[in-house]
Amino acid sequence: MLELRNITPDEFERWMRTESRAHGNRFNHDPEALRPHFDLGRSIGVFEDGQIVGGAHSHLLKMSVPGGVAAVAGVSNVEVQPTHTRRGIMTQMMRHQIDGIHERGEPLAALFATESAIYGRFGYGVGSVHEQWSIEKAHSAYAQPFDGPGHIVFIDPKDIGKELPDVMRRSTEGRPAVFQRAPHHWERDAHDPIHSQGGPGGVFYAAYVEDGRIDGYVNYRTQRPAVIVNELMAATRQASAALWRFCFDLDLYERTEAIKRPLDDPMPWLLADPRRLQRFVRDGLWLRIVDVAAALELRQYLASDRLTLEVRDDFCPWNSARFELDGYLEGADCHAVASSPDLTVPIGALASAYTGAATFTTLAQAGLVTEHTAGALLRADRMFAVQLKPWTPYNF
Repeated sequence: MLELRNITPDEFERWMRTESRAHGNRFNHDPEALRPHFDLGRSIGVFEDGQIVGGAHSHLLKMSVPGGVAAVAGVSNVEVQPTHTRRGIMTQMMRHQIDGIHERGEPLAALFATESAIYGRFGYGVGSVHEQWSIEKAHSAYAQPFDGPGHIVFIDPKDIGKELPDVMRRSTEGRPAVFQRAPHHWERDAHDPIHSQGGPGGVFYAAYVEDGRIDGYVNYRTQRPAVIVNELMAATRQASAALWRFCFDLDLYERTEAIKRPLDDPMPWLLADPRRLQRFVRDGLWLRIVDVAAALELRQYLASDRLTLEVRDDFCPWNSARFELDGYLEGADCHAVASSPDLTVPIGALASAYTGAATFTTLAQAGLVTEHTAGALLRADRMFAVQLKPWTPYNF
């Protein structure tokens, strides 16, 4: 008989070790340092005969949405022990967790999927997409000469929590699906031994400084023959061009790789030969709309209009309804109605449209959205349009 409940403080280390084992990871954390950052009232432990056989957690976070910020349940530490897979434990945990999120009045949930085929059946949709890059140094020339007014300096890792959070905030302003790095995560990274190791695998921070202000930074490591960009944040176009030029021109390396870049990153447009940039697209954040009306009222709409959306949600029946959305630049009003729908949309597809990861027209062409009123797809695309593509550079 399975028991699902919150874990207790004395079970925390065992719960964390169980998760590491389920994912095949080495457990090298200090449980006492981690525990203050976990609200155990949001934890789930699955117990069988006193043994932990599964678990999950969620952190209450803030995520950028078009035109604002929303409270989000950041789902993490999801695992089922290899000895107990294919028994429906994941479904029971997701049911238990989403019910709890709904009861707490949190309109959105988000996660990063280790296996991307799992979470669609629980109503999650792709909320952001990113690219992985690789380019040979020999083909990294810019189309136009660049000589920025600033200069590049190295940042001592112990100072990153003081110098860089504001740069990250300015660099991602106005972009949906972003989570700002928590202060204790900056602190953790600042003291990570990987900074003091140097050489292959060591992490370095370099910043672009102009008029005495840091306008961008890059976090990179080296693995010959490549420079690997873990994170590059630039609040100005000069900072972006200068930091990429710095990465491309590092001596002793033949190639630059980037792990996670937004789809609308300007860097490819700087290149004289952009065809040489190898680009691989993959899903980033997965988003779950837990309360349709509340979530739709949290964002802004670039075109003022009114639509009736019929939402289908097999996992959360309270969302299966028709909603009249009156959206405008300052916000929205949304409530359940009985009138005929303009569009029918499953909850996962609505999540993708919500952040701007996909348009309603694209989703309709994939057979996910049905148009009942002529022109409704175009109207919805205009309402839900975003200036910047959603991007989630930081995993909570």
